[in-house]
Amino acid sequence: MKNIPTPNFNRRQFLRGAGTCLALPFLETLSFGEEALPARRFVCLANPFGMITDAFFPEESGLDAKLPENLKPLEEWRGKFTVFSNLDHGISGGHAGTHAFLSGVRQNEAAAMPDGNITLDQFCAERVAGLTRFPVLNTSAGSNAGGGVELCWTRSGVQVPSIQKVSRVFQMLFVDDPEEQANKRSARYQRQGSILDAVHEQAKAMNQRLSKRDQKMMDQYFTSVREVEMTLQQENAWVHRPRPKVEMKEPKNGSVTQQLPILFDLITLALQTDSTRVATIEVPGAFDVGRIGLPPKGYHGYSHHGKDPTLMSGMRKIEHYQLEHLARFMKKLADLELLNSTQILFGSGMGDGSAHTNKNLPILVAGGGYKHKTHVKMPEEQGKRVPLCNLYLTMAHRFGIETESFAYSKGTIGEIS
Repeated sequence: MKNIPTPNFNRRQFLRGAGTCLALPFLETLSFGEEALPARRFVCLANPFGMITDAFFPEESGLDAKLPENLKPLEEWRGKFTVFSNLDHGISGGHAGTHAFLSGVRQNEAAAMPDGNITLDQFCAERVAGLTRFPVLNTSAGSNAGGGVELCWTRSGVQVPSIQKVSRVFQMLFVDDPEEQANKRSARYQRQGSILDAVHEQAKAMNQRLSKRDQKMMDQYFTSVREVEMTLQQENAWVHRPRPKVEMKEPKNGSVTQQLPILFDLITLALQTDSTRVATIEVPGAFDVGRIGLPPKGYHGYSHHGKDPTLMSGMRKIEHYQLEHLARFMKKLADLELLNSTQILFGSGMGDGSAHTNKNLPILVAGGGYKHKTHVKMPEEQGKRVPLCNLYLTMAHRFGIETESFAYSKGTIGEIS
């Protein structure tokens, strides 16, 4: 039987007819020019206060490990996820250390690192920049008034703000700008690009007369300028391209418990339509506990349980809610045959919110085509501990990034490869 050549399509295909334009979802069997391999995707869900240990970590290791109460929503997905024990970044500081969750690098150490304190989502987004409308979609289920995650950082050390309203996420993904507005935006991008070009040339000339310390600062400035230039170019390239049309209606904004499931639905659609391949969801500290049947003490208040049985019970309920919707998200991706190509990371930069420790972080990896084992216990002894960045390097490789290291990594993790 002869091989039938696969048609060569543009990165974004449309069906046109009767005056309408409908965007196709990403079809992995089609060849996309230089990118013929199946698309790889990465999604991270993170909270600010960690997880109660005995409700998250199984006691046994291996595929058949009995699941503790908060992992029970994932029972049907056994073989599609792995919990890792004893992984962290080796830092301390409680809340002050949580901003390094996805980077492994504290902000005050970023200048000494080759890639700064770039987070894994931004690292992956650089790999696919230009292939989709949004290289990365950083979202939050609500306001960070009750304690923020500070989840995402660029390689120049700039914190990436999250989109906190589901209506805005929907509009960005699926609502086309009026033509006049699109033209104005395109003109603004070009104007800003011209300004950056002029500033860049002046800065290069100035750099020759500066001290080594000032030259280092200028290098950081150049990195920031390049990031802005790339963002402007990528956004301008998509200004006049129609967005995909979906059956979902524009959602209304609400509380955290209302917005979290909607965000999962929106990100599912974003992945399905190939609008992005990288996304993050922050679970903010302003968690509306009353909507899940708890007295209004606040998420942060429940995290400071001090082993009090009532407060611990409330905290378990908040954590269970998050994992319940993670399981629902996995099902949606599985139904669309996207789970095996999507790496999902669930976790926190806080291990135990009550003890304010950044050790033994709650880490769960799902999907991605790994040989999952339900629970993997990494070495606990101080001299043998494995950096969490080893897992991040493993995930970067799985995403298709050829790199020898990520932050303070010392190698990869082969337990599920």
